[in-house]
Amino acid sequence: MKIPVVREWGSWAVFISSVLAALAAGSLTSQWETGRDFTGISGPTIAGLALLINSKNPLASAIRTRWKQKEHVLWFLFFCIAGLTALIPFLIKGIGPFSFFSVLVISYAILLYKGREHNIFAELNGFALLTLTAPVVYFTITGELSLKLYAAVFLFFGAGVFKVRVRTRKTLKYRWIMALYCALAVILYSIMNISVFILLPLTENLISVLLMREEKLRTTGYTELIKGIIFIILVGLFWR
Repeated sequence: MKIPVVREWGSWAVFISSVLAALAAGSLTSQWETGRDFTGISGPTIAGLALLINSKNPLASAIRTRWKQKEHVLWFLFFCIAGLTALIPFLIKGIGPFSFFSVLVISYAILLYKGREHNIFAELNGFALLTLTAPVVYFTITGELSLKLYAAVFLFFGAGVFKVRVRTRKTLKYRWIMALYCALAVILYSIMNISVFILLPLTENLISVLLMREEKLRTTGYTELIKGIIFIILVGLFWR
């Protein structure tokens, strides 16, 4: 029996980075200092989110086969039920504050249904869901919904969508979009009183669109992974 695990390793890198960014930011709060017991909620929550991420592949396959192949439907139901069950400790208090984000789930499902999985809006929607992990895990640590942290993590990793577009399309249009996105991220960080030093890894994006050196997508993936690690360290150093 083949388990339909998501093999888009970039997605897992964003997911894990979002978890670590939440832990880094959460470690700076008074709740952490007072020894607030969060492990009994955070662990199952992270596991539940991982299971829900895995529901994406069987859902896409079920849609493509018009729900006629039982295997895809059963795997989708399994990941959803198991994921939601693991999320129960979080949902008891978090379902209210996070209910608005169900819009992201619905919109992504609609894009999948319409066969627009690789549309740029679908990819940004997917990143919005992956980075939602950060405020969810932060909530399990502090009991607070941090839209500021969500914006910080999404704006950083959202740049990766445009980075890949620049590498695959190699057009002047996407090079300009990448540059403008980085500028917008800096502006929004400043408005939200988030240290722009956290965005330091995005300087590589600007350098890459200026030089446009030939590079394999695998190399781009490793570069984005390194930038993600630096981002987490910077969150731990400059988050306030």
